[in-house]
Amino acid sequence: MRAKGTLERDWSSLLPEVLNFIAKNLSEVSDFVRFRAVCKAWRLSTPITDLSPKFPWILVYESNKQDLECYSILSNKLYIIHAPKCLNCLWGTSGGYALDSFTKQDKPFLLNPLNNHEIHLPDIDFNYYYREFYLWKNQMEKFVVCCVYCDPSWIRWKLGFWQLGQNNWCQLNLELGSLPRWIFYLKNMFFIVERETGVTKAIDMDTGTLVYVIPPAEEYSTEDDQYMAEASGDIFRVIVRSPGFYFSQFSERIDVYQLDADKIGSPCWVKVTSIGNRALFIDWHILILTANDFTGIKRNSIYFFVYKEDHTECGVKRMDIETGAVEHLPRSIKKPGYWFVPDLCEISDH
Repeated sequence: MRAKGTLERDWSSLLPEVLNFIAKNLSEVSDFVRFRAVCKAWRLSTPITDLSPKFPWILVYESNKQDLECYSILSNKLYIIHAPKCLNCLWGTSGGYALDSFTKQDKPFLLNPLNNHEIHLPDIDFNYYYREFYLWKNQMEKFVVCCVYCDPSWIRWKLGFWQLGQNNWCQLNLELGSLPRWIFYLKNMFFIVERETGVTKAIDMDTGTLVYVIPPAEEYSTEDDQYMAEASGDIFRVIVRSPGFYFSQFSERIDVYQLDADKIGSPCWVKVTSIGNRALFIDWHILILTANDFTGIKRNSIYFFVYKEDHTECGVKRMDIETGAVEHLPRSIKKPGYWFVPDLCEISDH
């Protein structure tokens, strides 16, 4: 019941710039969706393209399941998202999309879990026995998918890639000595880290020729987990000083190096204690985000997972790169997952 003398407010008549300001300050994608669902005026004033970047969710999945679990650290909520088909295995995320692994009978595709939009890749037309995948978005906002594969002889390792808009996979005229430790794509080059030596080779994407060689970072060990990431043209190498596939409760030494490519003919990795106004999110892959662009992210930080020895529970921690101080974040999950930046926009496949 309204108090006597008060006027009924028509919230649908708020000015578009006010609605837009409110929408941009919502911390969760779910809040943005509910906001747009209030009425037609609010929906028209806040198109999906106006969704501001959000703190990454933890995308958890189980093989051959159609329901994806997404955890939000900021709101401490679990979201269940129905995927359009049974997923085999997600191989990392980029630009709001995840790459689904596939068998020889299945066609590869990229999936945006929030709107179920799929981008189908062409069939792989080369013979392989084993393969690993990497996914990026390039400077032209197009996806690049790299496939490192071994032919049935288990001797020759090769590299194939696909870019959004292409009808077929391309193969580099290049043979790798073994399965690389890590591969990164930037400015039409693949940076390939050798597993045994830690040497990074920059390979021209079009010709397969060697552009330059970067010696390994100090204290290189084959047991350390290796990552590479790029932001605004800066290339970083992250080394987790821990044996094994998962982070453990006791493995929180993480070193960060930046590529110094100014030395003509002799680029090198330089250890740094600051990555500026950025943050790293590490799982099996790595995301690097600008803190000012994302709600709740702390600059010069690394967000990573820690697991119990039996892998029955997963925690999340944040490390300050400059001081090394580690903070335990409140959310715990029961299964491994990926960092995933929620996005409602659809990327055109042309």
